[in-house]
Amino acid sequence: MTLNAYGREATDRLILPIARLMVRAGVTANWLTFSGTMGAFIGVAVVLAGQPVAGAVVLAFATAVDAFDGAVARIRGSQSAFGSFYDSVADRISDAAIFGAVAWLVRDDPLLFGVAIVALTGAQITSYIRAKAESLGKNATVGILERAERIIIIVLAIGFGLVPIALWVLAIGTLVTIAQRFRAVLRQVRTT
Repeated sequence: MTLNAYGREATDRLILPIARLMVRAGVTANWLTFSGTMGAFIGVAVVLAGQPVAGAVVLAFATAVDAFDGAVARIRGSQSAFGSFYDSVADRISDAAIFGAVAWLVRDDPLLFGVAIVALTGAQITSYIRAKAESLGKNATVGILERAERIIIIVLAIGFGLVPIALWVLAIGTLVTIAQRFRAVLRQVRTT
């Protein structure tokens, strides 16, 4: 059910025209990556300041800005190994900030705090498996929860006050995704 696998065509219809306008305005992919990361930090600060709805809006906007960096790089013909590296690292930093904020919100509930740590760790491991598989020439883009789904779930949960439910969904979903990716890579290794 991953958006990346099944929603790419639909999202491209929305993203590409806006990305073309950004390119005409002189916006670069690295600037979008930087802006999205800084926006995530601002959104986290707003959430932690006791304004979860406003923080969720900022986080949603920051995530949307970050969604354009790849399209802008492709349109500009400026795709590079460093740009890909920078985007991946910035995404992990944003994820850690957002999940860290959510863990802080539930810090008084030991069980939910533990679930938040599992969700955060699972998100990082999910991304690591994909990166490591790609470095070995394998593919690990399978799984029920990729980054887009994780961010949508957590941002909506912050905004609507559904953090406990979202944390359980994310913790279980990331563990399932880890297993799915591990299995996919194992199959590829066994067939080569």
